[in-house]
Amino acid sequence: MSDVFNAEPLFDSHRYFQLIHKNTLFCDDNPNVKIFVEQASQTVPDALEDYRYTKEFLQSKGRRNEATYNLFRGETEKFLLWSWLIAKKSVVQLKRRDLETYIDFINKPPHYWISDNVYRRFDNRNGIRDINPDWRPFAIKIPKAQRLANVDHKQKKLNYKCSQDTLKATFSVLNVYYDYLVTEDYAFGNAIASVKKDCPFLIKDSSFTEVKRLSSLQWDYILESATKMADENEDHERTLFIIASLKTLYLRISELSERNNWAPVMGHFWQDKDKNHWFKVFGKGSKQRDVSVPDSYLLYLERYRECRGLSGYPLSSETDPLIHKLKGSGGMTSRQLRRIVQQAFDFAFEQMVKEGFANEAQTLKEATTHWLRHTGASMDIDSRPLKHMADELGHASMGTTDRVYVQSDHLERAKSGKKRLIESR
Repeated sequence: MSDVFNAEPLFDSHRYFQLIHKNTLFCDDNPNVKIFVEQASQTVPDALEDYRYTKEFLQSKGRRNEATYNLFRGETEKFLLWSWLIAKKSVVQLKRRDLETYIDFINKPPHYWISDNVYRRFDNRNGIRDINPDWRPFAIKIPKAQRLANVDHKQKKLNYKCSQDTLKATFSVLNVYYDYLVTEDYAFGNAIASVKKDCPFLIKDSSFTEVKRLSSLQWDYILESATKMADENEDHERTLFIIASLKTLYLRISELSERNNWAPVMGHFWQDKDKNHWFKVFGKGSKQRDVSVPDSYLLYLERYRECRGLSGYPLSSETDPLIHKLKGSGGMTSRQLRRIVQQAFDFAFEQMVKEGFANEAQTLKEATTHWLRHTGASMDIDSRPLKHMADELGHASMGTTDRVYVQSDHLERAKSGKKRLIESR
């Protein structure tokens, strides 16, 4: 196998993919995909049909939200590229042994199939969606400080191994994928379940996962940093509001972003007959919920609205985007929102290091926007009924909330475990 990466991305982002008509196979603005698939067809005659059925599969499964589309796209795209370029077979020609070989491949892919960051697949160049040469089907997570140091990360790529969550996602997606192909009379069977059953890489895990959250000290610095940024530059009033919203209202970053089927607006804040404040959220699984708004949050809402020239509590008729762009119109994407939050994280990191908390600051380098949701829920879980927290978080079951945030059994076990002795009594 040559150490040259000769694969190319097959499916664009959700925004562009949705623009392709269901009866159109390729997009005129992205000629590279058509050229690549036609070239693959010279070696694998059924590659064009593989692509057609996979595109229809993604159109079917990715209609409801972007996150689902991204998951299914990533797994099926990798699978097609491996099938055509390495196995040199159509996906419907793969036997059980081939599928086992594929699982071996994704468990430890060649280093030249791995990037040192998550890159977009295509960029706009002169009206054409052109391939981003940095994109790879797999990516390793490298701390920001190491990326800035311009270090060769080949060894990290050589040490790459697929995580348990990724492996489980691969089996889940491919199982649904083959079920679809069988239903469409394109594939003759689905061997994914039997391959998963005998997979040597899957681990039955009875341990618990500690929720990724900020410490109280880290949160204080982030809030103080965002406030300082806003005091010094009015543009960062938006930063402060985003930070406060994610943590206090337990929001996912996607729930603040503008999507094809939902755009958060000021009018989604509302009051009931008893003057309680609420915020309407369109969340995971296309489910809508109302999150209670505490009195302490109103100060941040009023401050943010004032900087935008809006007064008082939002009216239900207001259609102004909840998170505004400094230039242009409309709301913001999840990617744009993450960049804004990262600025606050970086500033807080600098402040913590400067004031002697270098060790405590280190985990801020790996923190994500989702940590803010976990931080808010973890801090409030002891003072609010479990049912209320489950409803606020959008969990279908209180068991999920208990398992993720309470973990009382684990705490008690840790407490009793500290009393064990090495010496005999």
